[in-house]
Amino acid sequence: MGCVSNLFKDDSVSSGHVVGVAVAAGVWRTFDYLWPADFIAPEVGMRVRVPFGRGDRKTLGFVAEINRPPGQRKLKAVAELIDTTKPQLDGKLLQLGDWMSRYYLAPPGMVLAAMVPAAVGRTAPRTETVAYLLAEKADWPKAIGSRQRRFLDELFEARVQGVEPVPVEQLLAHSGGSRDTVRRLVRRELIRTETRPQILKQLNEQVAPDPFDLNDDQQKVLAAVETKLAGGFSVTLLHGVTASGKTEVYLRAIRRVIADGKQAILLVPEIALATQTLERLTSRLPKVAVLHSGLTAAQRAFYYEQIRDAHATCVIGPRSAVFAPARRLGLIIVDEEHESSYKQETVPRYHGRDVAVKRAAIEGVPILLGSATPSLESLHNAQTGRYELLKLPRRIHSLPMPTLLLVELRKEITHGKIELIGRTLERKLAQTLDRSEQTILLMNRRGYASFVFCPSCKWQLQCEQCSRAMVFHRALSLAMCHYCQATAAVPRACPACGKKLILFGMGIQRIESELARKFPTAVVARMDSDTMSSPKQFSEVFDRFAAGDVDILLGTQMVAKGLDFPRVTLVGIVSADTALAIPDFRAAERTFQLIVQVAGRAGRAKRGGEVVVQTLHPSDPAIRFALKHDYAGFTNYELPQREAMGVPPFVRLVRFIVRHEKVARAEAGADTLGKYLRRLFVSKNDVRIDGPMKAGVFKIRNLFRFEINCFCPAAGVIQSAVVQGMSKLRAEVGAEIVIDADPAGLL
Repeated sequence: MGCVSNLFKDDSVSSGHVVGVAVAAGVWRTFDYLWPADFIAPEVGMRVRVPFGRGDRKTLGFVAEINRPPGQRKLKAVAELIDTTKPQLDGKLLQLGDWMSRYYLAPPGMVLAAMVPAAVGRTAPRTETVAYLLAEKADWPKAIGSRQRRFLDELFEARVQGVEPVPVEQLLAHSGGSRDTVRRLVRRELIRTETRPQILKQLNEQVAPDPFDLNDDQQKVLAAVETKLAGGFSVTLLHGVTASGKTEVYLRAIRRVIADGKQAILLVPEIALATQTLERLTSRLPKVAVLHSGLTAAQRAFYYEQIRDAHATCVIGPRSAVFAPARRLGLIIVDEEHESSYKQETVPRYHGRDVAVKRAAIEGVPILLGSATPSLESLHNAQTGRYELLKLPRRIHSLPMPTLLLVELRKEITHGKIELIGRTLERKLAQTLDRSEQTILLMNRRGYASFVFCPSCKWQLQCEQCSRAMVFHRALSLAMCHYCQATAAVPRACPACGKKLILFGMGIQRIESELARKFPTAVVARMDSDTMSSPKQFSEVFDRFAAGDVDILLGTQMVAKGLDFPRVTLVGIVSADTALAIPDFRAAERTFQLIVQVAGRAGRAKRGGEVVVQTLHPSDPAIRFALKHDYAGFTNYELPQREAMGVPPFVRLVRFIVRHEKVARAEAGADTLGKYLRRLFVSKNDVRIDGPMKAGVFKIRNLFRFEINCFCPAAGVIQSAVVQGMSKLRAEVGAEIVIDADPAGLL
């Protein structure tokens, strides 16, 4: 048996000996297995399948130790060797995985499993199954399961966007369906499927010339970055206002790395949002490998092979691309480093930006973090000397920043009407349409209505599994829980008193309906996670918008980042207050970032641009600073408040959630854990423990939740103290423990 602190020992051994295996399960130790004599010699990091748990179910594992002493117990044998030649993870990536396990308090086998896609290193299928929609929406049966309806809705949206057929694999991932869902829909003749060969797109070697010369600001930043390329590990924070040309700096820095015979990794928040960035990079860099969730198993395996063998010069992808097996790594870039989507919400709960910094340190290479609104954590690191700060303070071509107009929504809405587009925004929209120019509208809330509500008795439609209101989705004709994805039909009348129900609150689908009513001739495209299930669908909408075929692009926060359309002269923020209502110390920061980022989509050409910001809280400091694009003013206001509160970035936070289907068991377990933590840190005056207390969302998926928050000025102190007792602790608590180091949210 081994533990986290001595994983990945590398001693030579001949076949037929005992190896320690880190199993991809919620266990904090390694397990000994016999290595079959007919396997090649084991190496640390090799993937295997081993009989594990009740029933000896074949479970993924990683060789963590070799040449273990045989002992007296009869051992099970490794059932299957997945990596039949070499491990997919080299020594540096194994070191990164070991650090992640200890810092994020995640079982080592589960960490390593997250670092290597299952398809890599195996014979991937060379065919794929795609689906076609046979029935029009009006002909769908009313008596149909929620998963089947979501599958059909995803396929319908794809047809509307012109990207049918859609791979079944993608539709299942986004709808939550199963193979049985597909079989039922085929039997009902609502869809048809076909299997076709996959064509693996080869890496492009053609390189387009530079479209323009860098300005003085860009040249200075690029020169500073190039100086870092030969100097080992360093962290540079690039604060560049929107449209200042950060991507061009990234591109030329990567090109320098390639010229030196090395590889680069560029992380983006969500790959589908980076379509324009991708087009620019893939056209001007040779052999770019793009990793994203929409890849088939065969495509993913192909790209990983190209990266590992150094045929790919640059890797672009979301947070998981930080694990790309680039053996000649020379530079890592994290674009939009402030984005919360870099944080994974399931085990291992890592932050892609911070793991990228750690990987750069292990590899001995520089890392560049870029943003128009850097996170306060990164800014604090720059202010304390851990990072170097570089700036691009002006837009390229000397373009002015867009003008922001603040509108108090209460004064703009007709009394007695449910309207979300005020008179000022409506007038500006009409003027923009008359000039044949384009508009981007942001409404950062999915669905049609936030509540299904009875005004007579105050009854509210709530999720049976979660302590949250269900959101009505008009496209599905169902209410949906955004925490567990459960759906429910909306009652014809209030179940409590029998009176009429109303759909109350703001949602993006309601805006869509209002636009159709007020501007019936305008072409509107909606972009949110309910309508977009693949990068191909994002690309289709982007292409239509770029060609001028769409007048208004309506979206959630997806439209706030990375879009560059010269004909966009108006941006409307329908409700700037959405994030402010969330009980989280980062609420003001996220509000400021969202307004500045989406405002940056306007005025990216000589036509200029303006931004209408609708709000119910016109005096809020975050909104006021955002109106002036005043990042320095906002951070000078916000940082002292954070320091006085004793919250990040001035301390590190580790959040413990104890959950159980019985509320008494959850509460008792949280009490046990709280006492354990207080005993553990009784001599450390700088560790502050808050809780246990009910979590912000008390019940999710039928599990009651209590939280304990631990604060400490130094990184890793809490984790180092807790990690050695994890197995025993989980048994004593008697309920599930969820641990989140540096959480992105507190609900």
